[in-house]
Amino acid sequence: MALFLAAAKPRILQSKPTKTIKAWCWYDWANSSYSLVITSAIFPSYFLSLTTSGTQPAWWQSIGNSVLYAYLYSLASLMILLLSPLFGSIADYAGNKKKFMRLFSYTGAISCAGLFFATGESMVLTGALFLVSSTCYSLGVVFYNAYLPEIAAPADYDSVSAKGFAWGYLGGLLALILCLVLIRFAEPLGFPRDSIASALPVRITFVLIGGWWWLFAAYAFKGLPPDSNTQPITRTIIAQSYVRIGTAFRQARGHRIIGLFLLAFFFYNMGVTTIMGMSSVFATKTLHLTTEHLIGVILALQVLAIAGSWLFVEVANRYNNIMAVRIALILWVVICGIGYSVQNLTQFYGMASLVGLVMGGTQALSRSAFATLIQGEQHEYATWFSVYDVLDKVGVVAGTFLFGWIEWLTGSMRASVATLSIFFITGLIILLSIKSPWKK
Repeated sequence: MALFLAAAKPRILQSKPTKTIKAWCWYDWANSSYSLVITSAIFPSYFLSLTTSGTQPAWWQSIGNSVLYAYLYSLASLMILLLSPLFGSIADYAGNKKKFMRLFSYTGAISCAGLFFATGESMVLTGALFLVSSTCYSLGVVFYNAYLPEIAAPADYDSVSAKGFAWGYLGGLLALILCLVLIRFAEPLGFPRDSIASALPVRITFVLIGGWWWLFAAYAFKGLPPDSNTQPITRTIIAQSYVRIGTAFRQARGHRIIGLFLLAFFFYNMGVTTIMGMSSVFATKTLHLTTEHLIGVILALQVLAIAGSWLFVEVANRYNNIMAVRIALILWVVICGIGYSVQNLTQFYGMASLVGLVMGGTQALSRSAFATLIQGEQHEYATWFSVYDVLDKVGVVAGTFLFGWIEWLTGSMRASVATLSIFFITGLIILLSIKSPWKK
């Protein structure tokens, strides 16, 4: 399995037609509604309200609602960690990425809609639906990412990757606005006061997001390239899936630039994903932000993320991918410092604005940089992006667990935020060791 070297021949010299790239972006539009509304904006606050109602068993109360959510989020990431290598390898061998994207998208959308039944009396069901929907969301992203080197030429990786994230931020933004209107104007829309008090409008937003995910994903699938060389899935393929991931890790370790990049990605992405997953819990519990305030912040953050994606592409065009990510990591360290000391809403708005500017660029350029490195691996993109996703999810498991454990240990979520700066600094130091010029 030869890894990409400077002299390696790219798989494609020209990007696929605009229609195909737009279809790929529509998938990000579809599933980003889940990432924003369920993972970041509405569900975390709703979950905290369930676990403070006094109807749960005592051991949940003794753990603490935010710690419980961190552990649940970590468990979902652990499930993804165990499953993504299996399905990525199967998709490469069987040639059916699109089939698996459909399976996980539709299953995730249904389980997301099922969160309508999440109440304080059904916490086991609530946790199970969250685990299934989160797992399906992330497994779909593995195959979605693997399409990038198939639909875009190497020279277009940065711009196409950023375009996908920008569409996702915009789609998530519009979905969140619809949810906000439903919650904010529930009474004028005809909801009885007792149903509003029981959070019926909030639970309906979970159904709305499930429908949004299903509808736009189905539209995206129509324009994505069809599966090729579809082969039956055998026991041998399943048995070899984790072996192939192990082989990929060993070969990445033998290639200095790839190995260093993946190691740096592991550390700094641990900080990025933890902040994105736990920021709303931090704002709700530490700063006592209301759901409406929080949603307003997230709406502004999405707009800034769209601008930030393109801003960092310009930095990459002027310098290179590595330099752009280094700059982003310095800003992430600043964000952790602000988060540790933030005391009021104005300071939180400033911190959130900075998060919005850097998160899109960090994610888009990390993905495009990795696609550049593996462009010689024509038939194993899903496997390689499973490696990428494994490191992502190991980071989420470790980061969110550590975040919750430090809060439990110190009694302060601020201490958890400060700890995240270590991940960004470590990633930055590793990236600084990559001396070779690295252009897109």
